[in-house]
Amino acid sequence: MAKVYDMSFRYEVAHRPGGEGLFLCFSCGVCTATCPVAEVEEEFNPRRIIHQVLLGDRSVLASRTIWMCAACFRCVAHCPQGVEFANVLQVLREMAVEEGHVPLTWKRIIEDLDSRTQRLRRDVIASLWEKRAFTFPEYEDLWKERLEGGRHGENT
Repeated sequence: MAKVYDMSFRYEVAHRPGGEGLFLCFSCGVCTATCPVAEVEEEFNPRRIIHQVLLGDRSVLASRTIWMCAACFRCVAHCPQGVEFANVLQVLREMAVEEGHVPLTWKRIIEDLDSRTQRLRRDVIASLWEKRAFTFPEYEDLWKERLEGGRHGENT
């Protein structure tokens, strides 16, 4: 079955707060090249997501890829056109909830996960700094200790 494209979709995204810069994208790929999530998850490709939106491919709203962004804003910082991809993703997430692809609780879970991930990073860096663990073996030992501690019910 052929895919159906909705040419109004791109305008819906672009007219929402956060989606305004969508049409500035000229698909250079800097967003994908600088993305730490794209480094570890082949399926996550910011340029492809923008392309889907511009083509009118609403199936992107039902995709798990729009939930993978870690909101580091590297894409925004490096985009030569000033496209705020992280904000475009927020628009897509809101639309996914509104159209019933995921419940609102899923969006809240992802937001909480983002917050917890940042706190974990902060705490690991603080522990490494405090212990002056400036070598990779020291780092690995601390990480293993932290993971094992977490498995035994300790909160991080």
